[in-house]
Amino acid sequence: MKLLLPLLILTLATACSSDKSGFVESNINEIRKSYVSGWLAGDSETVLGLFAKDATIIPDGMAPINGLEAIEDYWFPNDSSKTVIHSYEVELIDLRGTDSMAYSLEKGVLNFTYAKGDFSMSRESTSHATTVYRKDQSGSWKIISRTWTQLK
Repeated sequence: MKLLLPLLILTLATACSSDKSGFVESNINEIRKSYVSGWLAGDSETVLGLFAKDATIIPDGMAPINGLEAIEDYWFPNDSSKTVIHSYEVELIDLRGTDSMAYSLEKGVLNFTYAKGDFSMSRESTSHATTVYRKDQSGSWKIISRTWTQLK
């Protein structure tokens, strides 16, 4: 599994460097903007609506979480916990694509508070993320993979 993501990115980067025929950066930038604004608004429907049903996320130091239902359970658990995003700034490092696939590399700074019962914590986290996008049969772009690592 450790080799799968780098191999996918290398394959995608090679394909993206040779063909930009149908790739429109504004499509992906709109998804990126909606992702950040959805988190800032606490809007789970917006955030989850950007992902394909078979998407995978790989949080820092964790095993992959596969499928939209599992992603929803991880990010928006139905367990009385509450996460409030105070700020989320994302810097685009690279964005490339073809007519059917794309990827973005980003650096993000997330400031949030998490509370459940008597437990509460606030944290600021800086991370690098790789997001892979695919155009579906209807012509809509969806996130199929998002992986991030915390910067120490």
